[in-house]
Amino acid sequence: MIQRWMALSLLLILLAGCGGSPSSASTGTSGPGGPQELTVALVADVVTFDPLDIQDVPSSDVAGNVMETLVRRDEQGNIIPHLAESWTVSDDGLTWTFHLRQGVKFQDGSPFDAHVVKWQFNRVMFDENAPVRARKQFLDAIESMEVPDDYTIAFHLRAPNAAFMELVLLQNAAMIASKENFDKLGQADYARHPVGTGPFIFQAWVPGQLVVLRKNPDYWGEKAKLDTLIFRPIPEANTQVIELETGGIQVATKVGVEDIGRLRNNPDVEVLSTPSYQIRFLRLNGTNELLSDIRVRQAINYAIDVPTIVKTLVGEMGVYNPSAVMPTASWAHPGDMPTYGYDPQKAAQLLEEAGWTLGPGGVRYKDGRPLKITFLSPNGRYFADKEIAEAVKKALQDVGFQVDLKVMEWAAFLEDYRAGRFDIALGGWNQSSPEPSLFLDAMVMTGGRANYSKYSDPEIDQWLEEALLTPDREERAALYRKVILKVHDLAWFVPLYDENKVVAIRKEVKGYIFTPAFTRFDTIYIQR
Repeated sequence: MIQRWMALSLLLILLAGCGGSPSSASTGTSGPGGPQELTVALVADVVTFDPLDIQDVPSSDVAGNVMETLVRRDEQGNIIPHLAESWTVSDDGLTWTFHLRQGVKFQDGSPFDAHVVKWQFNRVMFDENAPVRARKQFLDAIESMEVPDDYTIAFHLRAPNAAFMELVLLQNAAMIASKENFDKLGQADYARHPVGTGPFIFQAWVPGQLVVLRKNPDYWGEKAKLDTLIFRPIPEANTQVIELETGGIQVATKVGVEDIGRLRNNPDVEVLSTPSYQIRFLRLNGTNELLSDIRVRQAINYAIDVPTIVKTLVGEMGVYNPSAVMPTASWAHPGDMPTYGYDPQKAAQLLEEAGWTLGPGGVRYKDGRPLKITFLSPNGRYFADKEIAEAVKKALQDVGFQVDLKVMEWAAFLEDYRAGRFDIALGGWNQSSPEPSLFLDAMVMTGGRANYSKYSDPEIDQWLEEALLTPDREERAALYRKVILKVHDLAWFVPLYDENKVVAIRKEVKGYIFTPAFTRFDTIYIQR
């Protein structure tokens, strides 16, 4: 509670400096017993609000309440109209025409229309100053755009694309933001002051403390029931749980496995769990000289008892997944995935074959050089990430590696991770869909936006390209299976687990829509 009051005090100072007041944090509308306010814990702080640069879940979760996409998902995961009311696809699959919702305005009063949509996509594809990591997949998909009238936009594709809406229209970079706001603020300030068409309006961001959104009274759809929506970064599960139990927050998005039983017995709390499309893995940077030898990468896989680590440290918060690049919930996941298995003797044998022999202190050497690796792990971003990293470090040391483990805060981790400054990194990839191209095109295709090891294999690229040209799901699944199995054989990753989506909410929170794909906050209200 003390932390909450400190955060709110900071907010009041910020609002005062901006000419605001405590009452300006809401619309003035109140539910029974007072204003409708909800505080949600995030596992990490927001990084940016520029849609083109959002690559993390906290930033995406918050921004998605302010900015919207042309289409969205329903509770069953189906793609349904949103800012676009309808669409058609040409017989040859090359032209997708979207008819936009009329009368929608951005939160700064500027109009939403096809010209703004085209500007947003042009910025993704062609603005060299934009910090976009999705550019290649947009350029690969879209050849040109046409605006026949103010509320129609046509995307002309380079080739038929079975996952066009998944790969392009539902990406963070496709969140439609106000061009007027961008022109007014410039790229740097725009990334900190988002303006969209969504049910909530951005109010304030105190980095490391909280983000405050308020109800959009002029929203084009059904108005949000909450007056104020507050997000607080609380990386530690134990702290989230304590704050939940004492009322400092109403939604905990990170719950320790040791706390689940107690929370389920708490009459003031409800625990929700569902399978998700969130994979966790160790990425091996085989483009670095040390790990360029496949025998060393295979040895790392054999050295780690992953099922035991997952069972011990993750428990019911996740499930062991022998594929590092495809969630078990996806229709493209091979049900009979091979595994390396836990075999430290085999690991030692492979290292010996690669020329790494044991030396002083149990460390292996080759040509006078120690078998030293840099291992990056975030701290508190993924469930039990630090603890898993420490267990992996011990396993690798046992077979002769010298491990420099760097446990880092999220923003610093992302910087080094994306730059490839690692030999091994504990990473994850989250999507709101089981669509396989969202995982494989990003993670293992040459130049993929999440291919931070810069791996490249022409055969894998060919299979991935063929899969997008193939409308039949069974044929696509067969191609993706070949990709997944080859990635396994190349030992580019060590698979860990699929993280279940688990949250705990206070019982007064009603209207909470909880799915593997998303959480909606505009339907929530507080019942006092």
